[in-house]
Amino acid sequence: MRTRPPDLLVRAAHCYEQTGDYAQAARCHDEAGHPLKAAELWEQAGDVTRAADCWQRARRPTRAAECLLSAHRYEEAAACFEAGGDLLRAGFTLVTLTRSFATAEQLFATARAQTPGEQLRRRLGRQLAAARAYGDSGPLLHTLAEVPERIGTLTPARERADVERWAVVAAGLIHRPDLGALVFAASYRAGVGGCAERWQHWATEHLGDTTGVPTGTAPPDPVPHPVPA
Repeated sequence: MRTRPPDLLVRAAHCYEQTGDYAQAARCHDEAGHPLKAAELWEQAGDVTRAADCWQRARRPTRAAECLLSAHRYEEAAACFEAGGDLLRAGFTLVTLTRSFATAEQLFATARAQTPGEQLRRRLGRQLAAARAYGDSGPLLHTLAEVPERIGTLTPARERADVERWAVVAAGLIHRPDLGALVFAASYRAGVGGCAERWQHWATEHLGDTTGVPTGTAPPDPVPHPVPA
C-alpha cells in the first residue's frame, strides 16, 4: 500500500476538520506524523482512547493520563502520570479508583514532595492507602482534622484546591462526610477559587441537601501565613 505524502494528508485533514469530521482529520494527521494535532482532534471526536495513544507517542504522558481517566482505564492512567513524573497523582489515582493500595503506597513513599501542600497531600495519600488496605484510619483522621487549619496557609494557590479535593475524597472514602464539609468550609474561607460550586455539587451528591452551603463566590483570597510542614 502506497503511503500518501504528508502535505496531501494535512490538506485532507484540514478539509475534514472544516466539515466537522474530526475523526478522519485525526487519522490524516496521525498518518502524516503529527501525533499532537491528531490527539487534539481525537479528543474533539470524543475518542479519548485514541487520543491517549497519540498523546503518549507525542511524549505528553500527563495529557494521555487525563484521557485514560475519562475512559475509566485507571491503572493505565496512573502509569502515565508516573511516566510524567507526577507520582503523587499516580498514587492518588490508584488509591481512590483501584485496589492497588500497595503500589499506591510505594508511589507516595518515593514521590518528591517539595511544597507544604505536596507534603500534606503525600501524607493524606499514604494514610488513605493504609486505611483502605488495613482498615487503619486513625492517622488519616488526625491529618484530615488538620486540613481546615492549614489549607489557607498553603502556597502556591493551586495547592489549596488540590489539598481540598484530596481531603474531601479521602474523607468520603472512610465515610466521614462531616470532615469533608469542614474542609470545604475552610477552603471557602481561604478564598479557594470555585469552592462554592464544588461544595454545592458535593452536598447534593453526598448529603442530598445544600442547606447552609454558600452559593456565591468565595471571599477575597487572604494573604497566607505559612506554617512549618
